[in-house]
Amino acid sequence: METRFQHRLLTSLIAFLFISSFVLFGDRVAADTIKISSPPSVWIQEKDGQLTGPLIDLLEDIFSEMGVEVATFSLPWARAIAQLREGKIDMIPIIFYTKERSEFVEFSKPFAQVPTAVFVPAGESFSFASVSDLVGKKGLIMKGDSISEEFETIRPQLQIDEIAGYDQMVRMLADRRADYAVAAQYGFAIELKRSGLESKIALLPQPVSSRDLHFAISKQSPFVQYVPTLNKKLQQLEERGELKKMVERTIEKAAAD
Repeated sequence: METRFQHRLLTSLIAFLFISSFVLFGDRVAADTIKISSPPSVWIQEKDGQLTGPLIDLLEDIFSEMGVEVATFSLPWARAIAQLREGKIDMIPIIFYTKERSEFVEFSKPFAQVPTAVFVPAGESFSFASVSDLVGKKGLIMKGDSISEEFETIRPQLQIDEIAGYDQMVRMLADRRADYAVAAQYGFAIELKRSGLESKIALLPQPVSSRDLHFAISKQSPFVQYVPTLNKKLQQLEERGELKKMVERTIEKAAAD
């Protein structure tokens, strides 16, 4: 009698542990997949609905060491920002710091520096030393972009249209539908090369600013706790020169595609 009772008890305990382990394992898998999104750009490409490129490879390597899987997908910039704010995605991997964004994300240490430049129609260059030199001219900027504190201070005085993508911005500037475009130098220059319109657009020598690129994790994401570990790993990669190599590979790949 006692043996039969012990057998039943042992069987029930094993079944309970099996079911509990299954549930916990399922939760762990769900919790240990970080959702990363952004639009395709010079820094990130899209293939079969997923984000690819040296930067994504770097993130997969870093999070793999933490036991975290990476799920990527493309979203338009404004939607990606909105979903990051709401915690519907965990990370945007290419983003500039702003005070407003710092209210809903934690930024990593910078992994690259990007000059922001002024592009003009060929033969239409003008003297540019500060943002105030853009007043009175018609300009273009990427929708949702944030340039610098100086730029944002002057922005109410500017006649500037927000454009959805670099491809459209290049065409509009080549067609002389604007006097200038303010854009991240690498991304715009590569789009210009892809379009075959390099002879129709010129770069002004003085940059508007130089901005740091960061990873940003939503403060509503459970992965926000990984930011210190992420920063430590980025510091190690920087000291070994790996971040610089990654940036070089990224630009070379974008220019070749």
